[in-house]
Amino acid sequence: MTEVTDNLAALTFWYEFYYDVYPNQFQYLWKIKQLHEQYGPIVCINPIHIHIHDPDYFETIYTSGTHKRNRCSWCMHEGASSFGSGMLETMDHDLHKMRRSAGTSYFSKRSAQELAPSVVGKVFKLLDRLKNDTGKIVNLNDAMAALTMDVISGYCFGEAMGYLENPEYAKEWLDMLHGGIQIRPIGRQFPWLINTLLDLPPWIAVYLSPAAAIMGELHLGILRRIEKIRDEEASPDKLKATDHEKKPHRLMTEGQTFVAAGTETTARTLSVTTYSLLKSMDGREKLKEELWKGLPERTLPVSLPQWEALLYLSAVINEGLRVAHGVSSRQPLITTHEELQYEQWTIPRGTPVMESLYLIHMDPDISPEPFAFRPECWIENPKLTKYLFAFSRGSRGCLGMNLAISELYVAMAYLFRTLEMEIYNTVEARDVLTTNDCFVGMKDLKSDDMKVKVLGEVKG
Repeated sequence: MTEVTDNLAALTFWYEFYYDVYPNQFQYLWKIKQLHEQYGPIVCINPIHIHIHDPDYFETIYTSGTHKRNRCSWCMHEGASSFGSGMLETMDHDLHKMRRSAGTSYFSKRSAQELAPSVVGKVFKLLDRLKNDTGKIVNLNDAMAALTMDVISGYCFGEAMGYLENPEYAKEWLDMLHGGIQIRPIGRQFPWLINTLLDLPPWIAVYLSPAAAIMGELHLGILRRIEKIRDEEASPDKLKATDHEKKPHRLMTEGQTFVAAGTETTARTLSVTTYSLLKSMDGREKLKEELWKGLPERTLPVSLPQWEALLYLSAVINEGLRVAHGVSSRQPLITTHEELQYEQWTIPRGTPVMESLYLIHMDPDISPEPFAFRPECWIENPKLTKYLFAFSRGSRGCLGMNLAISELYVAMAYLFRTLEMEIYNTVEARDVLTTNDCFVGMKDLKSDDMKVKVLGEVKG
């Protein structure tokens, strides 16, 4: 019966529905893990998708250069006019390449280094708030999201959205995102549903989904910012010559992608890493000792290359990226001009094929204690970075990787050099671990979130 039931995965999408939508919810990732354990490294997970679990094969799928890879429209939402013309939802390889190249220089390593003073300024603003909250309880997720939201919005639009001044930090925005992202699995089964919700005017969407209504307001806010920049900076001749790619509505879709991608995943990595260090006295003390040597005066400016030269801090960042699971889900790509060969199996051109980041980062063959937080492993075996795929790889890899890494280094360094904190009323299995897969990794849906008590400033 087990074999017959499991073979249903290749016959009907209802199998995936059963594990991701109803009666189970957001759990297909772990069922896929079981399928691999039973059948081997390559399995059909629905009638059109092949899933491979082999870390050494990852870069064959997620490659760059002359190897063209389209996205799979079944997993994305190109049909939504308010969302589908952005880079993330661009199916065609060449169109995606053109759109991505327009922003590449703005998110280069050099640009991240030039932006570092702005990142430091916003980290200091967060630290000032936390100092004033000494003795109080702070929601770590909301605070970190306020930081990352203000960094990315300030960079994209020249004006931060001001969540670091908000009494509840970025709670409303995170609640909106986490509520909205939960429609992705059902949207894969019924794409018209998610496309309709995303395109509804906010005053209508609020009756169906508060999260969709807030997202609609966010879209309109970004659109207004883009139109303001256009009106202030573009000449009349340029406005007349503007092509489709530069129209405010399409740029709005890019802007909301940058804001969403640049906020949640980096904020979750900061929160999980902070929690893990507070839980580990040994790790926390090792980091503080290194930071003390590297930053004897904690208000002094330090360049990003100086932070990256700190061995243990770098290991902490890598381990945080591994265990946080910012993006957990499978992202199928389609070869357009070639067959793929995996061991004895030939994968025909045009077949969507994928791997899952969560399954690689939690593979005991790579990380023998996958649920433990052990920065030391990256120092003991530097070659492990080959298997760190938090930003994916290739032509579809994360465009904002350099900015995110800059934020992680600066925030973690100054946070632990400046403040003493302790975990407060946080249950790891409920509030920290990834137990739901909604494209981004999510904790228990009934979670109270990670909380800390601010004890005061570090002495010295």
